[in-house]
Amino acid sequence: MINIINKLLLLITLLIVGEVNGQEFLFKVKYGLIHAGTAKMIQQIEDGILTSSLTIESSPWLSNLWTLSDSVLSIYDIEQKRMISHTKAIHEGSYHRNYQVEFIDSSKIKINNKIKDIDAQGLRDIPSLLHELSLTKLSNGDTLRYRLWDGKRYGDLNLRVERTSKPSLFRPFQDQGWHLTPLSSTRKTRENKIKLALLMSKSLPHKPLKIQIDTKYGDVIMRLE
Repeated sequence: MINIINKLLLLITLLIVGEVNGQEFLFKVKYGLIHAGTAKMIQQIEDGILTSSLTIESSPWLSNLWTLSDSVLSIYDIEQKRMISHTKAIHEGSYHRNYQVEFIDSSKIKINNKIKDIDAQGLRDIPSLLHELSLTKLSNGDTLRYRLWDGKRYGDLNLRVERTSKPSLFRPFQDQGWHLTPLSSTRKTRENKIKLALLMSKSLPHKPLKIQIDTKYGDVIMRLE
């Protein structure tokens, strides 16, 4: 009788805990023309909730001259397709910013304890976008459109999908996979466009082989180790 009760308790515990999936990605980081350091992204899914942490740290030799220390903690409801929270800390040289964002509902958010009215439907940040892209069936010539959250605001991200060719004599180091590059924009509209280019692995689920983010302070390029 005791054994039966113990088995029932174990079964109930497993049902409560739910399914947990996790993965970790390590990147080498280039900031502008400088090989800056490393980045790590850890993603975990539990009961339909995606928790992602992305950290970028400068190498020891560079940190003595110039510090690069950025981090993002993202919580995203996969089933409801909505952001729950986004915490971002930026430390790039003398530039420092911190944002703590809570998505209250589809029309209100809280940024550093200040409530703002905003259309939050369909918003994603970079970690949640990477998860969605990993499960997306990509086709050559497609255009993917997103509203991407970046710290304290969002912008439009329109990506053109292109299948890369096999390495050749003229391109011996060509990486096979899918190039996702932002569509060109005019100077007038560029302020509301987010520049994010990706190289995803060829087969499903796609892995992020290369991530390039265009910022006001230079390009950050992360290559999967």
